[in-house]
Amino acid sequence: MRITGRARLAIFVALAALLTASAAIAASGSSKRSTGGTLTAGVLHAFTGPTAFFGSNASVACKAAASQINAGGGILGNKLECKNFDTKGDPADAVPTTSRMLATTGGLVMVVGPDGNDIPAVLPLFNQAKIAEMNTVGDPRYDKQTSPYFWRLTPSDSTQGPALAYYAVKVRHYTKIAEVFTSDLSNQTTVIPFRKRYSKLGGKEVIKLSLTAGQASYKTEVARLIAAKPQALVGDLDPRTAATFLSELQQQNGTLIPFIGGQQSVQGEWTDAVVPAVGGANVQKYISAVSPNLSANGVGFATFAKAAAAAGANGFQKSNAFVAATYDGVIAFALAMDEANSTKSSDYVSKIAGVTSSKPGGVVVHTYKAALAALKKGEKIQFKGASGALIFDQWHTANRGYVAQTYGAKSQSWKNSALIPRAATLP
Repeated sequence: MRITGRARLAIFVALAALLTASAAIAASGSSKRSTGGTLTAGVLHAFTGPTAFFGSNASVACKAAASQINAGGGILGNKLECKNFDTKGDPADAVPTTSRMLATTGGLVMVVGPDGNDIPAVLPLFNQAKIAEMNTVGDPRYDKQTSPYFWRLTPSDSTQGPALAYYAVKVRHYTKIAEVFTSDLSNQTTVIPFRKRYSKLGGKEVIKLSLTAGQASYKTEVARLIAAKPQALVGDLDPRTAATFLSELQQQNGTLIPFIGGQQSVQGEWTDAVVPAVGGANVQKYISAVSPNLSANGVGFATFAKAAAAAGANGFQKSNAFVAATYDGVIAFALAMDEANSTKSSDYVSKIAGVTSSKPGGVVVHTYKAALAALKKGEKIQFKGASGALIFDQWHTANRGYVAQTYGAKSQSWKNSALIPRAATLP
């Protein structure tokens, strides 16, 4: 009998539940720890496969944050280390990997990740083990989630879609576009919000393409797109798919058509793949991107950039909103443990929003060292790190604005070109 993917996943979940039940107490930390020990942040992401950049980015962010935490005195006097766990971007691999992490990792006090493809399968395991996790998942299904252990560091795709639509119509004046997204879950969650807002703004989609990621060729889809005669393309494509699709578009059409990409487009791996395929000058001329806004200034950002460089970050990671937000998230979790005087997730999760929110009489701090010193004085704090204010709503999502970016061929980097009004992104 052939076992389907869904049945296989169900089997994994059932087996994982048994492992997780026995690991729950050990994985969720202890109410108080003696000083001088080592705590662990599990970085649960794809480190292989087409979305391996998620793992690379999260690992750099975690290591950079851990270095600042350790230099600032540690969490309740304990050092923090980051340990990677590869989900391969596949729920069937993510479930046993998560169960193994929970069952075998000593001193596990937080989980960094996973991404949107994996989290539906593993979130029940975190809830059962009572371990707090942070993510940059955009899936709108979590806009009103109620788990105390789920913390989203970046906005929902329900706001990413409207941001793309606003920029396309109001800034670039494209009212006749081709919609081009890959068919994976993390991109498809942006599609419906985009369609609704784009239509409301008066835009018309002349063709809608849902591409299977990582194919050797998209010549048929490219031919259909060219025949539809759009003013521009709007979508979100992984690095390999984007390089293949855009290079074939350039070959068949004789030139690129303006392309507005989503948040993947500003990842280093995306540019590394697309620039050689179509040329840096063409990326600069034809391609722009819309992604969450990174403050990129002040003490918090400067500290992050230095720590990220020491952790091995590339040029893109040092200026990436998702890397910066994850760095801030690790520090925020650590400060919540300090505030709660406990490394147990069920004790400190109620403190996470408090250490990052604005409050009367509170002192704004930009580094772990400064924040810890203030807490020891009994002061109320608002940690504002590399990515700006990390303000969580009641469903544990840190909403923030968006910005449009363009690529500089000479500088080989993305620069802000237009801010998207916050009101324009509301669902």
